[in-house]
Amino acid sequence: MRIQSRPMPFTEEQMKQVFDTNMIDFALQHGFEIEKGDRHSVHVKNSGGLYLFNHGRGYYCFTTERKGNIIDFVKDYFGQDFKGAVEMILGCRAYEMTEHYIPPSEKNPKGDLILPPKDKDFNRTIAYLTKTRGIDKEIVYAMINAGKVYGARTEAKKDGRTYAFHNCAFVGYDETGKARYCALRAPSADSSFRQDVENSDKTYGFCMEGHSNRVYSFEAPIDAMSHATLCKLHGIDWRQDHRVAEGCLSDKALYRYLQHHSEITEIVFCYDNDMDGKLKDGTPHNHGQVQAELSAETFADLEYKTFIQTPVNKDFNLDLLDLRKGLTHISQTEREQGQER
Repeated sequence: MRIQSRPMPFTEEQMKQVFDTNMIDFALQHGFEIEKGDRHSVHVKNSGGLYLFNHGRGYYCFTTERKGNIIDFVKDYFGQDFKGAVEMILGCRAYEMTEHYIPPSEKNPKGDLILPPKDKDFNRTIAYLTKTRGIDKEIVYAMINAGKVYGARTEAKKDGRTYAFHNCAFVGYDETGKARYCALRAPSADSSFRQDVENSDKTYGFCMEGHSNRVYSFEAPIDAMSHATLCKLHGIDWRQDHRVAEGCLSDKALYRYLQHHSEITEIVFCYDNDMDGKLKDGTPHNHGQVQAELSAETFADLEYKTFIQTPVNKDFNLDLLDLRKGLTHISQTEREQGQER
């Protein structure tokens, strides 16, 4: 059954203007007084522990332990709901200059994304995802067949020699089928290499399109595929629900996805469980779960039903690997008991 949902209240252009609005300029225009903080932030006078980051796109309050983007800031400090916050911000021109703040230089417009060439075969990528990461083979091949996962080969020259690098590529597409985002990851448990391809647009995430009215939001493609595998192992049709991977702690790809899927009424935030996370001053801080709570509140204000699904370990891939180990142990025990009989 297809559930008809309300249209998104703001256009993509309006939301871009909202997220491009400099938070420090906005705060100054609305009566906040700014004083020197540290090299990364400025302090708001008479606020206790409220700091605005120098790049103008976020804040953190040590008193309330809350952080977020400019929408969260307006909701927290001006008593607005989501709609009221966006309307208030749209009355402030994006990156309006003030004499109190010198913004970072503007980046040149992004060019077209050029995907890395495909490797002669995808054996490394398939082995890494299915064996090292424990993702179900059916899911891996489904993503490969959809062009959303492939083995990439890049080359670099040094000292007159050419070196080849093999990586897993995870691709996000726009509504016309054009590739707009690509994340690379080394197909090895011993390598921490990960990188977005130049000119990638994170508002186009790695997506696993479903048919239901529910979408799951993740930080990384491997987590989305791992979650789908966990569902399959528990007898749930992994194709039924939608999944979006942001490639970071952000809701931009989710917001764009929702604009083109009006049937979605429920959002489940599945961000990392950063149990050992810390702020720069050493204060314990679970980055993924703090963002999940903020995101759930933001989209609840848009009249979506929101939920948070927290992995037992740091992420859903580690949960999957733990389950795989448990199933292997059970299988081994059953074999040994069968031999004893």
